[in-house]
Amino acid sequence: MKLKLGMAVLLVATCLTGTAQAADRQLPQANEATCAAGGQQRPAGMRLAWHDEFGGRTLDRRSWSTVMDFPGRAGGHYHNTSYGSYAVDDNVVLSGGKLRLVTDNKPVTGTDPVGTYQYTEGFVSSHDKFFQRYGYWEICAKFPAGKGLWPAFWLIPQDRSWPPEIDVAEWFGSIESMHSGLASGSWPDVRWDSHWATGLAPTTGWHRYGLLWQPGHITLTVDGVPTSTITGAQVPDKPMYVVLNSGTWANSDRGGPPDATTPFPNSFDVDYVRVYSAG
Repeated sequence: MKLKLGMAVLLVATCLTGTAQAADRQLPQANEATCAAGGQQRPAGMRLAWHDEFGGRTLDRRSWSTVMDFPGRAGGHYHNTSYGSYAVDDNVVLSGGKLRLVTDNKPVTGTDPVGTYQYTEGFVSSHDKFFQRYGYWEICAKFPAGKGLWPAFWLIPQDRSWPPEIDVAEWFGSIESMHSGLASGSWPDVRWDSHWATGLAPTTGWHRYGLLWQPGHITLTVDGVPTSTITGAQVPDKPMYVVLNSGTWANSDRGGPPDATTPFPNSFDVDYVRVYSAG
């Protein structure tokens, strides 16, 4: 998702106790049954290599960082002008056994890079904490509805190169569409293998968004059902890591940025992240 379009990262590096913060933010409750209630979906022949069920009170810093570290960013807490949001640690909330990546419309003066930003977002990444080549990658999540919102689950290389990039689930609230796909090639001649699905289902219920990544072959799934397949030499073969972020779109295309109808604060809620390997 992001290096083609932009992506925000974080302002300060403090661990969070999400229960009080969630109440202070007056976020909608996220305690309804999730896809985790249906039991763990273990791919045949694969073992669980890494996961986070978000059952603690603070973000597990052994698994996650809140600072961006990949090409194309303007700083450690802001990606580029495709984003209207600056990521801050206060927007990474753990509450009720879920990770809640908050987007809010309270302007902030950032230091990395310096500037004033209209919106704030939450960002976490497993860079330097967990990375893997191939396997099955899945989250159980519910996306926020609203014009200009832009949360996503994506993978980029541990070696700080770009492309490739795998977008497993990238929600564009203004056009009510979910993007998934692969960026490959080399800058500026980037190839996109993309799939789009329209409708508000990602915002009205919990769903499993998955990636089965094998040599020369990618299958993207929703609730275990394949939605698209990518094959060929463009499929990456280098270790990649997880990025989860909320945020806002800033450009006039793809439906434009937030407006007076956009609910704030809102959150991209994740019940779990699970990654499996074939070994």
